[in-house]
This record gives sequence, C-alpha cells and structure tokens, in this order.
Amino acid sequence: MRQRIFWNIFLSSLIAALLLGGAILAMQYRVFEKLVFTELAGECEYVASGLLSAQDEQAYLLSLPSSNRLTLINADGTVVFDTTSDAAKLENHLNRPEVIAAQKEGSGTSSRFSDTQLIRNFYYAMKLPDGRVLRIADSQQSVIGMLNAMLPTMLLVLLTIALVSLFFSRYAAKTIIRPINALDMSNPLGNVTYDELAPLLTSMERQRREIASRMAALSEKQREFTAVAENMREGLILLDTHDRMIAINASAARTFGSDAQTVLGAHILMLNRSVALQQALEQAKTEGAGTATLNRGASTYQILANTVLDNDKPAGTVLLVLDISDRAAAEKMRKEFSANVSHELKTPLTSILGYAEIMRDGVAKAEDTKRFAAKIHDEAQSLMSLIDDIIRLSQLDEKTSLPEMTQIDLKPICEDVCRRLAPLAEKAGVSLVTNLDSARVRGVPKMLEEIVRNLVDNAIKYNTTNGSVGVSLHAGEKQATLTVSDTGIGIPQEHLARVFERFYRVDRSRNKQINGTGLGLSIVKHAAETLGAAVHLESKLGIGTTVTITFPTIDKTV
Repeated sequence: MRQRIFWNIFLSSLIAALLLGGAILAMQYRVFEKLVFTELAGECEYVASGLLSAQDEQAYLLSLPSSNRLTLINADGTVVFDTTSDAAKLENHLNRPEVIAAQKEGSGTSSRFSDTQLIRNFYYAMKLPDGRVLRIADSQQSVIGMLNAMLPTMLLVLLTIALVSLFFSRYAAKTIIRPINALDMSNPLGNVTYDELAPLLTSMERQRREIASRMAALSEKQREFTAVAENMREGLILLDTHDRMIAINASAARTFGSDAQTVLGAHILMLNRSVALQQALEQAKTEGAGTATLNRGASTYQILANTVLDNDKPAGTVLLVLDISDRAAAEKMRKEFSANVSHELKTPLTSILGYAEIMRDGVAKAEDTKRFAAKIHDEAQSLMSLIDDIIRLSQLDEKTSLPEMTQIDLKPICEDVCRRLAPLAEKAGVSLVTNLDSARVRGVPKMLEEIVRNLVDNAIKYNTTNGSVGVSLHAGEKQATLTVSDTGIGIPQEHLARVFERFYRVDRSRNKQINGTGLGLSIVKHAAETLGAAVHLESKLGIGTTVTITFPTIDKTV
C-alpha cells in the first residue's frame, strides 16, 4: 500500500510538472509571436515612410541598418528588391498569404517553418500607396528549435523536479500511511485516524470479539487435550486427511526420535517410513481400522490406526503407538526356549528309542547289545545333564532354592575343576595351564564350581589340537579376577553379544560334533550375576577366547 501511494504521488507530481511546463512554454511562445509581429509592423511603417520620400529606393533600402529581410513586391507579385536574394531569381510572391492580405486589407501577417522545422519565419506586409507591397521578415527559433536548444537545461530542470517529487512523494506516503500502520488491532475502536476507516474499524472490532470468544473456547479444549495426551504412556498422533501431523505427544516423539514441535505439519512418512506404518494407515483408510507391529532397534511397538469420520466422511486418522517390547521379548524367548528344549530333548530321545527298538526287535547281535546299551546310557546321561541345566537356570532366574552365601577360597575350587577336566584336555590334545592365587570371595560353592567348570569345559571343547587353556586367579585389594583363556577357534564379532543366550550356538554344524547342552555360558552369566560378579568376554576368530569373571573380595590372603 505504501509503495502504491508513493508511486501515485510521484507520477502525479511529475506529470503535473511536465504539463505545467508545456503550458507555460506554449503561452510564452504566443506572447513572443505577438511581440515579433508588433516589432515588424513598426519597422515596416518606418521603412515605408522613408521609402516614399527616397530619391533612390534601392540605395535607401540597402542603407537601412535593419538585420531583418526587406522585400519590395510589385502589384503583380514580381519581386523588385530583396536584401538577401537576387530579386530577378525569386519567384512571384502574389500567392503569399501576407501579400494577399496586404493587398486586400492594407497589411497582412504570416509565419512559416523552415525545412528542418527548427526555424520559423515571421512575415509582415504593408500595401504602399502606389499599390506595391513592402514586406519585412524575421527568423526565430520554433518551439521545437527552442526545445532542442534548451534540452540540457530542461533535462536538468526535469531531473530536479523528479528528485523533489521523489522526496516529497516518499515523505507524503510515509505521512499518509503512518496512522494506518499505528492502528491498534487489539482495540480497533480506540484508534484516532481517518474518518473513512471508521466502518472498517467497527467491523474489525466485531470480528475481534467473535474471534477472541472462539479462541478462548478452543484454547480450553486444547489445554484439556494436551493434558491428557502428554500424560499418556502410549504414543498419540493425529493426522489430517492428507496424512500430515496436526498433533503428536511426547511419548510418540520419543519413540520415533523426533522433536514434537519440529515435525508438526509434516507428512507422517517424514517421521517414519516403515512398511508396517504404511500398512496400518492403508488398512485404516480401507477398513476404518488397522494394526501393525513395528520394530525399532531392540524395541517392539504395536500401531493402532483408526479413521475419524465427520458426517460419514473421513476427517483424519488417529494413531496409537503401544510399547510391547517386554511382551514381544517374553514371547520370543518362550518360543525360542520351547523350540530349543524340544530339539535338545528330542535328539538324545531319538537315539535312545532307535537303539531300544533294535534291541527289542532282536535285530541287534548279542555282541552289539552291550555297545547299544552303552549308547543308551550315554544319551540318557546327556538328557539328564540337559534337564539338570534347565532346572538350574530356572532356579537362577527365580533365585529359589539358593543356599546362603559364605566366605570361600576360590583357589581350591579352581584346582579341583582343573584336576577333574585334565583327562578331557589330554584326550583333546590340549594343554591345561594354571596360575592360581588364593582369593576369598562370598559365594555358594556349587555355583562357583559351575562357573569354573563350564568355562574350562568350553575352553577345552572349542580348542584346537595342540592348543592350550590357561586358568588364572588373582586377588586384588577390592576384587578377585578369574580368567579362562584358550587358543581355540574363537567367536566372530557379530556373535559376541549373543553367546550368553540359552541354546545359542555360533556354528551349529561344528557344535553337533561337540557334546554339550548349549546352556553353559548362560549358566555362567546367571550364576555370576547372582553372586554379584561381572562377566567380560573377548574373542578373535581363529585366535582364541578369554572370559574374565570379577568377584568382589573379602580380604587378600597370600
């Protein structure tokens, strides 16, 4: 608005200045013409009076000091004398307007432009008593010629006028717009400004009050909604008909790792592009409601999408995001545990049933019966060991049937375990090296023995021929450190985080050749946690594995 006012004033001022200048120039030129003809008339009368008394007309006319052109014309139009040209060469002047007027009325005037239009010739003719016509001519610049001569000055004047108009227009625009810019929109009727704005200000006041009333009601509803939404544990997202987020609570923002304020107005796919979310939205649009499961890292969420209807037309979508990580993890663990237990139980039972059927049907030879019975016995032992480990893990999980912890020297337990497993190491071609200090810790003898036995047993089983197993125990001021290391096959980096899971095996094809339940490291971890010890495992593929158990000590015994 300010720019429009400025340009209107500026152009109006400039046009007015140009029109005024043109009018003044035209008026001055008309006055100038009258003055020229008056001077020519006076001069013509003066020359005519002298001509009538002169003895030699040509000598008289030539002696005149006038710079104007003098022409003497006979009654028939032939030129008798001309001060600027040879009279004999001039054409007949009988048809000239000023000559015609002079012969009829006694005097006549006319003006004509030069070929270039820059010079205008003014003529005054007087009829002499003898019928001849005396004409005097004066040449002056035309309007175009004057404009051409005055062009630099006029441009300077025009530039000055433009600058003055520019500053004036800017000042005027500011002055006009200042009261409008100063309007207090919060109190339209309290403004003192142009009378023409009164109807507008009255209408604005009425609309302001109506808007304020509606905004107060909306704010109250918004506060209620925000209070409920922000205190929900579940994630809540409201979408419009174009799937743009119009509301999102803090729980949903945390779930998707975003800031609630920055994502408002954005499309839901800018928050999360998962197929699960898209499926839930599509199902909600087609069926009115949709559900999907979304996995984000270690967490699992259930997405519930419902279409909101307004007069039976879709008005948006409501998304609820429920954290079901615990339930999903428990379900996954249950399924894996059931599958693993079934598999681990089924393997020895299948072997036992096979040998038993052979013996029952009499297929086995007498000399093979003893060998088959030994196989059945070994498989039964494996089955009992697995069941014992499962029961043990269950006790450690529930922390039931655990005796009271006492002060125990860990060194004798380590020595006893190494002595009992020495034949196994010798059979596998593995050397067993110990470096044991005396270290007193609080614990349960059976649990400590299980920790050491499982670690050393694994180090022997997963070693290589001519490999070695090192068992060391060192006591510090505040902690005792049990380290079991081997030079075995090692564990790939991507499996390190899962080796303590139940029944988890890195290389199942190799593990089929190695007796074991797959629960050893899981028992180690749970037993250590129960005793307040920390477990740390390091391994490099093809180099070996080192497991370190750190126990809080009671005192240091040398």
